[in-house]
Amino acid sequence: MSTRLSLSKLVAFISCVTVQSALADNWQPFTGASALQEFVSGAIAEITLSPGVTATGTYNPDGTAQIQAWNETFKRTWKVKGDDQVCYSSDIATHCYRFERNQDATNEYRSINVKTGEIVNFRIVNAVAEAVGEGAEAAEEGGLGAPSAAEIAAALSDPNTNLGSMNFQFDYIEYEGDIPGSGDASATRVLFQPSLPYSLTESTNLFIRPAVPVIFNQEVPSPTGGFDSKGVDLGDISTDASLAKTLPGGFVVLGGLAATFPTATDDSLGLDQWLLGPEAALAIVRPWGVLGVLVSHQWDIAGEDDYDTSITGGQYFYTLNMGGGWQINGSPTFSYNHEASSDDKWTFPLAVGVSKTSIIGGRPWKFGVQYWHYVATPDTFGPDYQIRFTVSPVVKLPW
Repeated sequence: MSTRLSLSKLVAFISCVTVQSALADNWQPFTGASALQEFVSGAIAEITLSPGVTATGTYNPDGTAQIQAWNETFKRTWKVKGDDQVCYSSDIATHCYRFERNQDATNEYRSINVKTGEIVNFRIVNAVAEAVGEGAEAAEEGGLGAPSAAEIAAALSDPNTNLGSMNFQFDYIEYEGDIPGSGDASATRVLFQPSLPYSLTESTNLFIRPAVPVIFNQEVPSPTGGFDSKGVDLGDISTDASLAKTLPGGFVVLGGLAATFPTATDDSLGLDQWLLGPEAALAIVRPWGVLGVLVSHQWDIAGEDDYDTSITGGQYFYTLNMGGGWQINGSPTFSYNHEASSDDKWTFPLAVGVSKTSIIGGRPWKFGVQYWHYVATPDTFGPDYQIRFTVSPVVKLPW
């Protein structure tokens, strides 16, 4: 990881983390409330997180601050604490720093994280602060110019996030039903769903999110009795195109269209129909987490005409931020098949899970696991429980 910093008023501060003792003989504390206020006020810090990705921290004289990274803005506040510390606060946590000056080179400084002891060295030369020492990976706690894992985790949970991500969802499903042998049926599959928001305004994003299912194993009822086991196949690809807007008070509204395409490579794994319909979502985003629901309805508009399809589907989702990039969450999908018999209409799970966002090689990664228990499932044949593992690296947006 390389680092470069530029100053606005004085020039700012971050560069690379090095392991040194906090109070070597030639380093002396930089203290004084007014001196620290002057030092930080108006500063801009830049860090290269990974190739082509730069984080920029801006510290305004009024005590507000923001970090811009991965196309997202992370808001903070800052203030001088006592006579020797500068503290910044996000919605998730507060971190404090002390500063020292190199007595042998008056243009050299370093910051020390009061809690972790991490040291950031920088040298101010002609209004440019250059790194001193070897670079290191961005810390989980973030820094004066980079977001923390907890801040990124919270942003990823926002349904109107500006962060781009590649989402891989690995599912194992056990089934039940009135068909003999249903209790022994299972499925293993992966769903790939990239999310690459396109920003229209400061509070509005356009989302186009294809969902590509790859089935590794799926047992389906056979017309002659028993079950057939399907190998590696592609399922029906679905997508949505929607606009999401963040309103005052942390409310998010979303509206658009959802579609499903007959791409299944085996007829028993798809509908062989083109589906289309509206979707809408409502969520509330708070420092403690997120709570929301998305609902869509799709009808068949082309394809196989031996039967009709009318399905209301959706997803409820919740997230509780626990700090340090840890979250308790759930995001199960449900459906209501209007064309099915009365005992086979509902598929509805309850879900609980945990996730952890970490900074690996300068890139945020979110890992999670959820357990879904189906409290309503088709009597004939439907899921009993499901385990989902997720891996979601954050990516640089192509625009």
